[in-house]
Amino acid sequence: MDFPEVEINNRTATPLFSYSYGGVCDNSFLTRFTEHLSSVFETIMTPREFKIVLFCSNELIQNIGFYSVVRSADGKSYAGGIGKFSLDGSAEKITISSENAVTPEMANKMTAKLDEYNSLNTDELKTLYKQKLKEESPEDSKGGGIGFIEILRKSKNPVIYSVFEKDNSIFLKLTITVRRASQR
Repeated sequence: MDFPEVEINNRTATPLFSYSYGGVCDNSFLTRFTEHLSSVFETIMTPREFKIVLFCSNELIQNIGFYSVVRSADGKSYAGGIGKFSLDGSAEKITISSENAVTPEMANKMTAKLDEYNSLNTDELKTLYKQKLKEESPEDSKGGGIGFIEILRKSKNPVIYSVFEKDNSIFLKLTITVRRASQR
């Protein structure tokens, strides 16, 4: 599979960029994406932005891989969920988005968590993070249950979500905004 290229526009002081992917989000894609992001984006982001974008991107890609109800049919993909992922950078912000089909129960559970987490301030998120580290992982979680908390802490912005129906399936779209550093 060819890796999607990043479109970069250097006409402004802060380069504009766009990246879009649709397909299987498994460990293989996650590794290739991380390598690609590392090689391309260091020239158009500050090191701080890069660390935040990499972390948040990896969390969203893993969520697609683990929780999408549309799965890879190759039988080889671990966590092979199918969905869409994109990055868009402007002078003011970097927007990271994912979209994939989920069960109605998963949509309800994730949006309830996001409503709760989005309502917390910085100190409350830190306390919740520490509490979650001490707890057992939830049975239906593929990780420690702290991904959204860390996204909120690192991006310093709420995770915006939308749930919609398309082709008789329920889709969850997640959007994270990372504010850019002042002009370089």
